[in-house]
Amino acid sequence: MKKININSIIAQLLFILALGTFGSCTDWDEFKKYTKDGEIQYSGKIDSIKIFSGKERVKFKGEMNADPKIVKYKIFWNDYSDSVEYSIDKVSGVLPIEQVFEVDEGVKNFVAITYDDEGNASVPSNAVGTSYGDTYRRKINNRLIESFTFNPDNTIINWALMDLTTGAQFTEVKLPVNGEMKTITTPVTENQTVLEGVTTSTEFEYRTIFKPEPTSIDTFAVPYAQEEFIVVPQLQNRQVPFIASARDGRWGTLADWITNDAIKIHNGHGGWDEWNGNIFNVESGWGAPSITNGKIYQVMELPAGTYTFKIADLLSTNLLDTDQTYLVVAAGEELPDVEQVDTAIGYTQVHGGKSVDQLKVEFTLEEPTQVSLGYLTSQAGGTPGKFCNIRAFDFYMN
Repeated sequence: MKKININSIIAQLLFILALGTFGSCTDWDEFKKYTKDGEIQYSGKIDSIKIFSGKERVKFKGEMNADPKIVKYKIFWNDYSDSVEYSIDKVSGVLPIEQVFEVDEGVKNFVAITYDDEGNASVPSNAVGTSYGDTYRRKINNRLIESFTFNPDNTIINWALMDLTTGAQFTEVKLPVNGEMKTITTPVTENQTVLEGVTTSTEFEYRTIFKPEPTSIDTFAVPYAQEEFIVVPQLQNRQVPFIASARDGRWGTLADWITNDAIKIHNGHGGWDEWNGNIFNVESGWGAPSITNGKIYQVMELPAGTYTFKIADLLSTNLLDTDQTYLVVAAGEELPDVEQVDTAIGYTQVHGGKSVDQLKVEFTLEEPTQVSLGYLTSQAGGTPGKFCNIRAFDFYMN
């Protein structure tokens, strides 16, 4: 039997494999480009790569040890189908790399490769970054206005809370102030914009600025929204601690409110109570006389619009639905008497059986109107008497 030489077979197979690998002169020449003395030669690579996001572009940063043989580098993305190329000046030391270039929207893997003057390539370096565009724009919206506060010296825009994960940075408000256009910037971490010196009804525009990432090189802005605020007089001295214009011991008279004599049953005072933190309280009985058509109110000139006047915080009361006490809004300079309460623009009865959400008057004015709004009551004396402790009123344009 003829013996098989295993070593001879293995040698022949290796020879065939070598021919298949390097059988082409062109392939062999390409391979030799990156070898010297039998070893692969690599150019120096770019290190410390960082990608900063932008608006349909990115900023590429890195550094490399300067190599006089290196003449250029290329940055690839989209699986090497897109790239940019930059030449390198021959300098010594550590060479900083920084380039900004356009990139289609999306998360990308960026690969950087350097090349020497013989075409030898470096080991690839890579980093992941994002370019933002229309998809991100569709996710961002203007900050919402919650309400306005009108003061004698300024107007305040009260902003709604924002979703900070969208990258919202600040809101710009543009409006005329003393005949000059001003832009006021408010960070999204602040909930108010104070417009100093703005005390009349004014048209304005605003927009919110976004950064998709904290280190992004670009910002995104939503279109300006057009808005107008109509300055509405504010209810004065409306919450605890209420201010007294005059007092005698526990009892006083409210500053900024008109109080008729029927209320002033405590040595010429009434409506202001030192107890419970200087509260609004109309109390009769327990040695004090009864009250007939007692009125505490303020007078305002209001523009056309829809409004709400309410008791915002009721501490306690023993008034019943059979008592004659009302929150009232009436045309003119004075509240009506209890018997004519139906002639008012709007009213609601005040008693302990109502929730605070029910203690309000909503009304609409078709034209600018002078109105009186306040508290109207006729209540008994004796013991026990009647009282109504109110911590706060509120009034606003809807």
